[in-house]
Amino acid sequence: MLFRKTKNAAAQKEEIELAQEIGPAVTVIAPGTRFKGMITGEDTVRISGTFQGDVDCRRMVWVDRSGCVNGSVTARRVIIEGEVNGDIKNADRVEIRSNGRMVGNIYAANITIDQGCIFDGEARITR
Repeated sequence: MLFRKTKNAAAQKEEIELAQEIGPAVTVIAPGTRFKGMITGEDTVRISGTFQGDVDCRRMVWVDRSGCVNGSVTARRVIIEGEVNGDIKNADRVEIRSNGRMVGNIYAANITIDQGCIFDGEARITR
């Protein structure tokens, strides 16, 4: 007997919503790349390398498993699968996934902290 793994309706909906939030353009800092400075922009930033400085993005900041940010992050949505050392400010939604590591304070309307992640700081729900 052959079994096919299918996603439930909730997972499919979440995937579609995530794709819409990412938007039409993505700035990527690739694995193995080190960058120092400041990032500001309208669209999504995906960090797979190491970034030192502040990130201010209107859409989303996604820190991959191999990614590291040393500085504050301001974005509508923040997903942490790698490491962030600094505060997250003015977010609608922050997710620290199971492999994520966050050292700093979070100021967001919605915060999700998965089992297995590391979070050292304060979390404040804002409106």
